[in-house]
Amino acid sequence: MRKLITICASLALLLPALDGGLFAQDENLVPNGSFENGDIKKLKAYGQLEEITSDWFPYTDAPLDLYSTDVKSEKVAVPANSYGYEDASDGVRYAGFRAHTKSPKLARTYFQVRLTDNLEENQLYCVSFDISLSDLSKYAVNGIGAYFSDRKEMQPNLGIVDRDPQVMHRADKVMQLMEGWETVCGTVLGTGQEEYMTIGCFNGSRDLEEEKVKKPGSIEGTQQLQAYYYLDNVKIVPVDAKSQCNCSRSSSSAPDLVYGGPALPGDMGDRDVVERTSVYYAFVKRSFTEGGKSALERIAGIMKSNTSWNLEVMGHCDNDEVSEGKINPRFAEMGLKRAEQVKRFLVSQGVAEGRISLRGMENSDPASTKATDLARAKNRRVTFRIK
Repeated sequence: MRKLITICASLALLLPALDGGLFAQDENLVPNGSFENGDIKKLKAYGQLEEITSDWFPYTDAPLDLYSTDVKSEKVAVPANSYGYEDASDGVRYAGFRAHTKSPKLARTYFQVRLTDNLEENQLYCVSFDISLSDLSKYAVNGIGAYFSDRKEMQPNLGIVDRDPQVMHRADKVMQLMEGWETVCGTVLGTGQEEYMTIGCFNGSRDLEEEKVKKPGSIEGTQQLQAYYYLDNVKIVPVDAKSQCNCSRSSSSAPDLVYGGPALPGDMGDRDVVERTSVYYAFVKRSFTEGGKSALERIAGIMKSNTSWNLEVMGHCDNDEVSEGKINPRFAEMGLKRAEQVKRFLVSQGVAEGRISLRGMENSDPASTKATDLARAKNRRVTFRIK
C-alpha cells in the first residue's frame, strides 16, 4: 500500500511537468529554443554556436557564443565561465550575445533563426526569451528585442542592425538583472509572411540608454566595457489574447496609455461640441478619467440647454479588447459597457434617461488602423451623435 501511494505521488509530480512543458514545446515555433540540440563535444571557445547547431546563425559577421555544462573549456562552461556565473534558465545550455560595447575590438552580436512555420495571418503569438546580464559586464542597456522578417537577412559587417523590433520590453527598460533571469516578451499579430526572427539590441546611439553596473561581490575578475547577456528559453506560441502572454498590458503593473484627444476650437456651436467630443479609456477599463468627466459634464450642460435633442452614445474598443472578451466574459462588449457607464453619469447630471440611446460599436469603426499603442488608445473611446 505504501509503495502504491509513493508511485501515485510520483505521478502527481510528473504530470504537471509534462502538461506544462511537453505541450508548450510542441507549440513553440522556435527550433532549439533552449540551445540543447547539437554536438557539444566540439564546444571549446567563443563563436562556435554554428558548429554545434544549424538552427541558429548570425545576422552580421560577428559569430555567436554558446555555453554548456560538461565541457572542458572554462571559457564557455555552465554555470561558471569567462563572463560570470549563471545557471541555465532551461536545460543545461544557453547562448550569449553582446548588446553594447565600447571596445573597438568587439561588436554587437545578433541571433537569427528560421521558424518551424511562418506566423499565420491574423493569429496572435506570444514571443518570449530569457536574458541575464553577465557578471563582468560594465554596462546594462535597453533596446533588446526580437525582429521578424519574411526572409533570411544578412548584414556583411560588424555594425549595428538598424531594424525596428516587433517585440521589446514594454517600457524598453535597461535590463540589468545579473543574478537570475528576466523575460522579454510581447505579442505579435501574424501576417503570414514572418519566417525568420532575430534577437539582439537594436537601439542606436541616440536611443540607447546605458547604466554602469557593479559586479556581484562573489565574482572575481575585471569588468569589461560591454553589456553582454546570456540568452535562453526562446519561445513563440499562439495565443488567443494578450492576457495569455505574461508581458501583456492587462497583467503589467505599468500604467496604460489613455489618449488625451485633440483640443476643440473655442468658437464651436453646441452640436459640434457634442459630436466632436470623445471620451478615452485605458485598456479593458470602463471608468473614464478626470478629463473624460469634464467632457461629460460639458455635454450634460449642453443637453439640458437643448431639451429637444436626443443623444446617441456610441462605445468603442480596440482589437485587443475584443480578443480579451472572447476568453474572459468580464471584458466582452467593452464598447457597450463604456457607453452604459457614460449614460449613467449623464443621467446623474440631470439628463433625462429617455433622451439617451446606446450603441455598442466595439471595434467596427476604428479611429486608427495602425498597429501602435497610440492607435489602439485612440480606438478605446465613447463618441456621441445628436438625433
